[in-house]
Amino acid sequence: MIFLPYVLQKSNHACVQVEILPATIEDVNSTRREPRWQTDWASAYLSNPAAEKYAMKTPDGELIALGAYQIIGRKAYVYIIYAESAPHSNPTMEPKHGRRYYGIGAALIAFGIKFSINHGCRGDVVFEAKTDELAKHYAEDFHAR
Repeated sequence: MIFLPYVLQKSNHACVQVEILPATIEDVNSTRREPRWQTDWASAYLSNPAAEKYAMKTPDGELIALGAYQIIGRKAYVYIIYAESAPHSNPTMEPKHGRRYYGIGAALIAFGIKFSINHGCRGDVVFEAKTDELAKHYAEDFHAR
């Protein structure tokens, strides 16, 4: 399977290829420094050993998102535990016109589907929306159920 994730740069709408790799301790610890992320990725909730954390980075190494994934039920599906954009691109922290990148959520969900396929889960993923607005967005834009 060829998987070439990208996000869009807000300033010029250019496609920016990204890499999604296992998150390092430095990636996780960076969420505690300024500018602080909404979530401390070193918290007990996200430190669950069954959670596999991945970092999304631009070609120059800029960390733009983190995602946590877990295989559930004897490889029945992949649960997307949590996903978050860096503060500069997080739609709940930065006004739409001020964000650096967009399309991050879609890329993290697509990675979850790839992760599911790679682990024998048929591409099935499950996740919960943090807000009713996000749930509506996922249903309308991604046909989530």
